[in-house]
Amino acid sequence: MVKWIKLTTFPSGFEADLFVERLRGAGLHARSAGDTGMFGAGFQGTAPRGIDVYVVSDQLTAARTILEEMNEPHDDMES
Repeated sequence: MVKWIKLTTFPSGFEADLFVERLRGAGLHARSAGDTGMFGAGFQGTAPRGIDVYVVSDQLTAARTILEEMNEPHDDMES
């Protein structure tokens, strides 16, 4: 039986979907779920309670690494 673990929450469906695809691109199993309120499925704006991103439990460490890399500041400017 596959056990899904909540990794993080994004404020909008768009951000959650982008991150899920980033995880999938890295070969991980990921999905998003959340309440979009009266707007219904497919709504990509800000969700009242956010959109949760889940990964398979044995891939949690790899997913956290990708999340941390995403949140690190990047200095792409040459001095």
